[in-house]
Amino acid sequence: MRWGTAGRAAALAMAAALALAGCSTGGSETDSGKVTLTVLTHYGNDPLKSGLQKMVDEWNKNHPSIQVKTQAVTYEDLLQTVTVRQTGGKAPDIIQAYSLWGGQLERAQVLAEPPEDIQQDIKTNFSTAAVGAVTVDDKILGYPTEVQTYALYYNKKLLAEAGVTEPPKTWDELATVAAKVTKRDTKGNIKVAGFGLTSGWDSAVVHPFLCLLQAAGGQFLSDDGTQAAFNSPAGKAALEFEKSLIDAKSADPAINVLRAFPSEKVAMTINAGWWIGSLKTAMKDKYENVGVAPVPGPDVGDRGSLAYGFFMGVNNKSQHKDEAWQFLEWMNAEQGPDGATRMGSFQYSVGTIPGRPADSEALADDNTDPNYQPFIDALEYAMPEPNGRNGQKIKTTLQKSIEDVWTGTRSVDDALADAAEQTNAMLSSG
Repeated sequence: MRWGTAGRAAALAMAAALALAGCSTGGSETDSGKVTLTVLTHYGNDPLKSGLQKMVDEWNKNHPSIQVKTQAVTYEDLLQTVTVRQTGGKAPDIIQAYSLWGGQLERAQVLAEPPEDIQQDIKTNFSTAAVGAVTVDDKILGYPTEVQTYALYYNKKLLAEAGVTEPPKTWDELATVAAKVTKRDTKGNIKVAGFGLTSGWDSAVVHPFLCLLQAAGGQFLSDDGTQAAFNSPAGKAALEFEKSLIDAKSADPAINVLRAFPSEKVAMTINAGWWIGSLKTAMKDKYENVGVAPVPGPDVGDRGSLAYGFFMGVNNKSQHKDEAWQFLEWMNAEQGPDGATRMGSFQYSVGTIPGRPADSEALADDNTDPNYQPFIDALEYAMPEPNGRNGQKIKTTLQKSIEDVWTGTRSVDDALADAAEQTNAMLSSG
């Protein structure tokens, strides 16, 4: 998963479409008793496609009676494909899903309950962030596969040119550094932004806000998940802080940060760990200018992050649930030759942090880039992205409210109060 989510229309139609009756899954069994399992993912391009296929080939070679076939669609089409195939008689045996969709999938009873030993393994041996990403209403949905956390990216060269030698440790320091680094042309247009904010993309808008919210001591929902909690002093402070950067002309939400930061036109921004691989590819030798630090809060020592991820679960309609769980356990729990699980080694190879801390420990010697460490550290304190039954609708509601504040259309108080009211209504409706 990368910044953004599946098409909104597909997400809004999910609950109703998945509730329709369907036929059998894509799994089959021949006269010889051989079982064929299908796995649907968004790993359609390398290195993800070839990395997954390498594991599948190894399994198929050593398990002739249980063969696995992979099917891939684009990330943008994944949710809709699950919906269509679930109702059309060609549903896969194993589904890869974005954690935010967990509540919708659980409500529609798409996913089978994992065996007790697998649930216990996940609860005991995966990070807090990974467990939170695959849990809905205290139910484990599947194996966490891809886990992402957020941190503060900064350009060491741009900061040094402004006389700054360390990343900011408080919001006041961040605002000061952003102002120092910002460069404008003779007409006042920003040439180099001190801080990057991106509009028009739900994750790019909401996720950094949630990091700042947690850094200020707040949380998205109440402890029991029944009420919005972002309309709090911490939430208001976080959104006011973002607006202050815009008002100071240190940030401009119209700038495409995903392009401008690699071009060294943005000095600081908040993003997830997956971005490291993209920055290395885009910046080449200039990647040495990139540093990563925890997202700061109002005071020294405050820090915030958000965790989201992907998981693999077994379709409730599969005729071969036991075999599907056997394959997933082999891939996600059994140690490979390097001392890590196969999924952990795969994710690590493409720059993603494994959800199982033991995998990171086993593979630590393979990674010399210190920029990964803040994301690994955040696994233990990051706030899981709320993945309840109306998670996508709630996220897009909050996105609009945040953007209204950025553009000056609404006040912080009004925007967050309205978003909280709508969120509470969606939570109560289930």
